[in-house]
Amino acid sequence: MKAQSAATQAEVFLERGEDRGLSRREGVRDGIEASETSGAGARVCRDGRVGFASVGGADLASIKELYVRALEQLPHVAADPRRALPGPRPAPADAGLGATLWDDSLFSQPWERVEERLAEAEAAARAESRVTGVLRAEYGESRGAVVVAGTSGLFASERGGSASVSLVAAAAAGAETLIGESYRAERRAADLDFAAAGREAGRRAASLLGARRAKAGRRAVLFEPWVGVEFLELLAGLLSADEVQGGRSLLAGKLATAVASPLATLRDDPRRPGGLGSSLFDDEGLPTRDKAMIEKGVLREYFHDAATAARAGAEPNGCAWRGSYSGLPGPGSSNFFLAPGPLSRDALIEGTASGLLVAEVLGMHMVDPVSGAFSVGVSGLAIEKGRLAGPVKGAMMSGTLLDLLARIDGVASDLTFQGSLGAPTFRVSSLDIA
Repeated sequence: MKAQSAATQAEVFLERGEDRGLSRREGVRDGIEASETSGAGARVCRDGRVGFASVGGADLASIKELYVRALEQLPHVAADPRRALPGPRPAPADAGLGATLWDDSLFSQPWERVEERLAEAEAAARAESRVTGVLRAEYGESRGAVVVAGTSGLFASERGGSASVSLVAAAAAGAETLIGESYRAERRAADLDFAAAGREAGRRAASLLGARRAKAGRRAVLFEPWVGVEFLELLAGLLSADEVQGGRSLLAGKLATAVASPLATLRDDPRRPGGLGSSLFDDEGLPTRDKAMIEKGVLREYFHDAATAARAGAEPNGCAWRGSYSGLPGPGSSNFFLAPGPLSRDALIEGTASGLLVAEVLGMHMVDPVSGAFSVGVSGLAIEKGRLAGPVKGAMMSGTLLDLLARIDGVASDLTFQGSLGAPTFRVSSLDIA
């Protein structure tokens, strides 16, 4: 790829992908979907001004037209003398990571076999005696490839795929009916455990039947892994340098300071073998690396793309991601997780004199990103004298995110990923329950 003048930097992002899926409703095939996409995005930079254009399809004539359209934007864009498109960087060795991101078996299973596996998952859900049915079961798979090339000599290409299964089960006791959901995804279809997904949906549907009101007051709170990842999703956004620099994050100005308990280490590892967020390169073509965002409670890094790094006078750290070829890159997480601790889940529960094991949170989207204040609805299981003591619901849990992080006093070893976010069971010494 060549620019029309030495003063103009240019970059092209090419993407091709395909998806297919099958869904069942109450045990009967409900539909099959399949799609293919391809497109290109072109970015140009001159004198600190950046233009961008995109198009579906990726033929040479279209890409040349994109370049012209992006150039036309430059006179109308504010200049930032620090802005430049990234150049190539030395990349660490693949070490076999690329092979864990691609599965040749995807798109080869006949739909009849997929339905058999979904039926296995449904049967596993119904093994919970109070489950009355599986409302929906879905299987999906995708694969694709991206290429990033620039006039600086930068070139990166990668391919990947994944398969997923999800279920929604209903359980009843008397006149009360509750639903439970489960979702699992893997890079390799053979690694997808349909029966485990079914058991989880059934357990989550039935676990809160007959719940009573939670005991109010300051109490120890334990978080199931799937609830923990909801908090991590929020924290990932707050760690974005774009949010920090825009004054929209409570973590602004806190680099190298303690923001959490010494028991809390939050890592972002795009080189985790087989991880759903794993990648050799980010979407600006820069090499990725494993990093501790918060290490033993101390904030070490923000997620940077080239633009936010330039504004901060820092180096990009391989965290630029795009929703698709039609959007500009922005900083974000890959495989973001709370590092597991030495305790078993059972030991963490046994060490809790009185508390609440949270299995469901409502209202996470209402958390204030600047103050971190939250007041959310929670349901779960009471803990008394180190034992689970029955389901509770209708409680409100309140506090601030920084207080929650600072009061983590126990982390279990059962790290579980939900997509690209992962958490083990962990305990916060005290939060307000009403």
